[in-house]
Amino acid sequence: MRIAALLTLITLGLVTGCSSVSVNSDQSSQLVTAQAPISSGYLLSTQPKMQAMAHWDLLADKVARNCGKALDHFFPEQDVRVYVAPLGTTPFAKAYREALLTHLIDYGVPVAFAPEGAAVLEANLGLVTHRRVLDKTSKGLRRAPEPGFRQAKNSAGHYVPVPEIGEESGYFDAPTPDSEVQINSALVHQGAYLYRDSSIFYVSSPDWAHYQPQTPQGGVELKRYSLVN
Repeated sequence: MRIAALLTLITLGLVTGCSSVSVNSDQSSQLVTAQAPISSGYLLSTQPKMQAMAHWDLLADKVARNCGKALDHFFPEQDVRVYVAPLGTTPFAKAYREALLTHLIDYGVPVAFAPEGAAVLEANLGLVTHRRVLDKTSKGLRRAPEPGFRQAKNSAGHYVPVPEIGEESGYFDAPTPDSEVQINSALVHQGAYLYRDSSIFYVSSPDWAHYQPQTPQGGVELKRYSLVN
């Protein structure tokens, strides 16, 4: 009885072992499956890091230039003014608004002091902090499917082998900042968008106070006054 049970377990183990297919299988006639999409890295790219007022000025210059182009496109025969809405009280919000005003005037865009009848240029931002998980092996490299690969059959009706690359995500990710900011700028007129820009930058975590309003520290003391005849 025990021998029969043992033989059954061995047989199931052999069947299970034979039915599994590794990612680097070169059997092009066999479909390679997975219970969930296999993670892969992105093609190597760069992203700028904001850490100076000059970087805020560069973004304002780009947005103002494109706002001017949008107005020329939608209103070639009209002199539409632009009102730059207040963006907040943080150092970035105040400096970015001032830079927008300066560059709009530089590009010949008339700037209004009030929003009535004008196109409104507004901006908002979002901050994100990542908790990165770096995939590393003891040898430093791992084999992964090529980014963007989807298995399909070739002209002969066979599944093509899974192309693999050697990647070391930890090597590239370790020095990158863990915080990012997305700055959205939009030019709106008569209930429609004339122009939008969404730019993403790395930022250092200690610089978050430049972008995010700070909450008051500690409790707020309330005082009650009453009028006495």
